[in-house]
Amino acid sequence: MQVIALNDLANIIKDVLGNPLMSDLWVEAEIASFSQPSSGHWYLGLKDGDTNMRAACWRGVNQRLKRPEVGALVHVHGRVDFYPVKGEVQLIIDDIRDVGMSQSQAELERLIAQYQALTRQRPIPRFPRRIGIVTSKTGAALQDVLKTLTNRYPCVDVVLSHTLVQGIEAPSAIEAALAALAVEPLDVILVVRGGGAAEDLAAFNSEIVAKAILRSPIPVITGIGHETDYSLADAVADLRAATPTAAATAAVPDRTELLQHLANLRYTLDVHIANSCTALEMRVDDASARLQRAAPATRIAATLQQLDYAHQRLNRAIDQRMRMAQSQLAQYQSVLAALDPTAILQRGYAIVRDEHGAIVRSVQAVGTDQPISIQLHDGSIDATTKRKTP
Repeated sequence: MQVIALNDLANIIKDVLGNPLMSDLWVEAEIASFSQPSSGHWYLGLKDGDTNMRAACWRGVNQRLKRPEVGALVHVHGRVDFYPVKGEVQLIIDDIRDVGMSQSQAELERLIAQYQALTRQRPIPRFPRRIGIVTSKTGAALQDVLKTLTNRYPCVDVVLSHTLVQGIEAPSAIEAALAALAVEPLDVILVVRGGGAAEDLAAFNSEIVAKAILRSPIPVITGIGHETDYSLADAVADLRAATPTAAATAAVPDRTELLQHLANLRYTLDVHIANSCTALEMRVDDASARLQRAAPATRIAATLQQLDYAHQRLNRAIDQRMRMAQSQLAQYQSVLAALDPTAILQRGYAIVRDEHGAIVRSVQAVGTDQPISIQLHDGSIDATTKRKTP
């Protein structure tokens, strides 16, 4: 038995692949996966039926090439290389020519168009109490989902239905996991899987999984792969999320937002209560004031006050009338005093009356030797006329 070192075996393989035939190849394949890290190199997964191979296109080369789309059928030129660190045979690409859509991609798009019309898009409960999760118990997707649910809505109960998420048996396993959750009292089911190559996500493009999601009596949210991945399962789900974390986010509300909303409601309620109490207090004060005004004692007091005001106004009116009357009387007295004959007599004048007491206003009114009476200011003199001088 001849034993050789693994490194020697790797060198033998590398020598075999150094054949000129392996250095100038055109290969037709489907782009199964594509990645471009910060180095700028392209790392591709090539697929043809059940055959898969890794490929690479270095940054200095791919800058002049059009970036291929996952699912596209292409012709690639390059050489076969052996990477001993990982023990992998890979194709080093220096040219890529787009041929069109691969048969598998065309079939997938046909299925997506067919099944999309069957989706029910049922509403997702806003405040779920129990959530079912269909995924692998060992996958990173489960931890991402649980962490998101705990951070956003820790009061929700979680029921895990473990399943394979890739491989030939995965579609039937996912179907069984969904069937197991169908009998549980759940509000929503999350079907999730982390990112990977197209062949890793192939199980979720199976009609078995699509039909199982459509049969689910519980709304289903899918979060499969990365944001750019779109599977048949996404097409029939009630809600499609870009990633497992996004699926968990879509399934539950954010407790921070809920607490803020409750705080806003509490503030609004306090304001309404305060305003209502103020309005009621004003109504009570107004009713109390009206009741007080309508009370007999208050009305009597108000009437007495009005009478007092009327009495005061009457006294003021009487005083004013008296003063006016006194002023007028004084004026009349002045006029009378000015017209009083006795006042004239005091200035040396006299009043002559005939024997009948009539005032003599002219010498023609009396004759000679006629008795007359002369009234002075301090008395009167009886006299007889002797001579008249006209």
